[in-house]
Amino acid sequence: MYFEEEQGFMKQALKVEDKIFETQSRYQKIEVYASEALGKILVLDGNAMFSEKDAFIYHEMLAHVPVCTHRAPKDVLIIGGGDGGTAREVLRHKDLHVDLVEIDEEVISVSKKYFPDVGDWENSRLNVVVESGMEFIARAEDASYDIVLVDATDPGSISNELFEATFYAQVNRVLREDGLVAVQGGSWWMDLEGHKKILETVGHPFGIAMPYSYPMYSYPGTNWNFILASKKYHPTADIILQRADLLEGHRYYTSDIQRAAFTVPRYIKKALLGIAKN
Repeated sequence: MYFEEEQGFMKQALKVEDKIFETQSRYQKIEVYASEALGKILVLDGNAMFSEKDAFIYHEMLAHVPVCTHRAPKDVLIIGGGDGGTAREVLRHKDLHVDLVEIDEEVISVSKKYFPDVGDWENSRLNVVVESGMEFIARAEDASYDIVLVDATDPGSISNELFEATFYAQVNRVLREDGLVAVQGGSWWMDLEGHKKILETVGHPFGIAMPYSYPMYSYPGTNWNFILASKKYHPTADIILQRADLLEGHRYYTSDIQRAAFTVPRYIKKALLGIAKN
């Protein structure tokens, strides 16, 4: 039995033993598959979000790269991320408070039941809000966050508004003067034009906007990208080494991984000329 996912020109098939859960929420179809090779797999609207084998890579790279770039973060906003994994990684940094805003309460419930080790739901520094990310951020106070993390599904889904210029104007507004944002940026290998569009949209209000790479076994093509946009700090020049390398409990991220993740192939660098800002 295989779970199949199409992304552009590619179809990926993951061998699974069983579908152990399925429901249709108000917003999307939610499935959980069991795989001998990958563990349980969370699938939203036919797209694999993560497996138990590779979830830590995604969550660590989305969380620790921006947190270890900012000089002194205190307040972090996560839009999406209803599985709880990105919040868990941010909360490894003991001085941070997290607001997690997830539109689909079913994602939270399913994640708590089938992926109980992914989140840190009982942490007193975590505040969970079930609401549209756009609506939440539109009423948030100016300069109220140091870091915003957009842990969303791909464009073309319920997350469409999280990839629009109006949203990143709001992100810029709620960030403090040295704030930064990181967002899921697709894959330059799979869809370079789509990646360029996201990079341009996210980066427009910011002085620094750079893609970085991470591997995911459960994603088509396996090589995917986040985008970091910043008002002040540079993600390779301003890494806080003590915070990055003395952190405990994580499995993938290091300061060396962070530097390497921003390495860009020559043809990609040429394609992003005038769009990436570094």
